[in-house]
Amino acid sequence: MRKWGYTALGTALAAAVIGAPVAAAAGEQTGGGQQECRRAFDHAVWEDMDSFNKRDAARYRAVIHRDMVTVGRRGNVLIGYDANVIPVVEQQFKVPYEYAMPWTVVHTVVENCQMGFAILDAHYLEPSHGIDRHFTISLTLVRDHGRWQVVKDTVTDVVP
Repeated sequence: MRKWGYTALGTALAAAVIGAPVAAAAGEQTGGGQQECRRAFDHAVWEDMDSFNKRDAARYRAVIHRDMVTVGRRGNVLIGYDANVIPVVEQQFKVPYEYAMPWTVVHTVVENCQMGFAILDAHYLEPSHGIDRHFTISLTLVRDHGRWQVVKDTVTDVVP
């Protein structure tokens, strides 16, 4: 059983023994709070992808964590806010042709309203160049100062 499994089991046993909402005392959100947390997480994932698709630099900058790490599809690693944001905003957002990255969330996990990850199925499309690259994207987000931000982005080619 993984660490989260032991934590959940321990929380359930403690709650059964003392009859109190132990999860809330341990910093987890319960009831409507958990749903609100999950909605905020889902919105941050959407914000990251939508701001990229719309070339919206302000929105994109806002959802990126200061310690972001990207592992690109060719194994390149970018560490830090500037290393991640500047190439996207100053290069990708300024290409003179249309591109889009339609995506679908395949799986998400949110832990204690502090961190979570989302796995996305995406296609990077450049219609004028006949490009359709199929990717799996894994986004890890942390909640910092009350906001969800992307701290890790991994892009992997899907081999046909």
